[in-house]
Amino acid sequence: MQIIKPIKPVGVLTVEIVREISAVSKALGVELLLVGAQAKVILLENIHGLNPGRATGDIDFAFAVESWDQFHQIKQSLIATGKFKALSKVKQRLVYQSSLIEHGFVVDIIPFGKVQDDNNMIAWPPELDVVMSVSGYQEALESALLVELDSDLAIKVVSLAGLAILKIFAWSERGTVTENKDALDLLTLLRSYNEAGNKDRIYEVPAPEDLDAMNYDPELMGAWLLGYDVAAIADQSTIETMAGLIESKKENLIVQIAKSLPGNDGALDFAEALLSSFTHGVQQATTKKN
Repeated sequence: MQIIKPIKPVGVLTVEIVREISAVSKALGVELLLVGAQAKVILLENIHGLNPGRATGDIDFAFAVESWDQFHQIKQSLIATGKFKALSKVKQRLVYQSSLIEHGFVVDIIPFGKVQDDNNMIAWPPELDVVMSVSGYQEALESALLVELDSDLAIKVVSLAGLAILKIFAWSERGTVTENKDALDLLTLLRSYNEAGNKDRIYEVPAPEDLDAMNYDPELMGAWLLGYDVAAIADQSTIETMAGLIESKKENLIVQIAKSLPGNDGALDFAEALLSSFTHGVQQATTKKN
């Protein structure tokens, strides 16, 4: 796998935390993936020199595990370093203590793989009271980018297409009523994709009639291409589930995307156009695959 070197150095705290997490995952032979908003920052700002959107106060990692016992071993190994503390009320959350900052830094660790059921759900033992979806994580791992964070440190980072999948599922699960951060992150991906190494592809991949329908708007063309690339890495069941979520909650998602757009003039129309371009790109790639 080719190693990608960012054009802008990754934050020192991020590198420090990744180094600790990576050491434990390697020692236990577990595949590790950097996901979440910090991945978005690395992909957009550090690699492509773009505005990454909202700042984030945490960092998320996903582990492809064989069992819950293996995941608990990961968690206990991190705590045993003396640099991570567990939070009893939030089972996937640790707090990292660093000399770089006065307060602890939130680190979420998410298991997927052999611990998920046929519906791609995980239920945290022993009470099974915390349930969450890990749909898209396997595809995200398989399509990840290997990014150099330091001269002796590289980690798999979810691609922008993989991150879009995860954000759609996360929004559907937790953000449709109270939170808007997943919709805001999705908006950032939709609007930035044309500049994230795709300035030529937005003209080369869509059919001429699609370009005409989007009035050759680079952001709409980028959103279309993001949908196309999402479908290229996702399996059919993920595509169908994701499409169903978007269709059933489309109005709510459009409103939340529009709320994140600067200004109010035409925000709803533009949000709808972005989402429509994305879904058309998914449909075109799905038809091509089948």
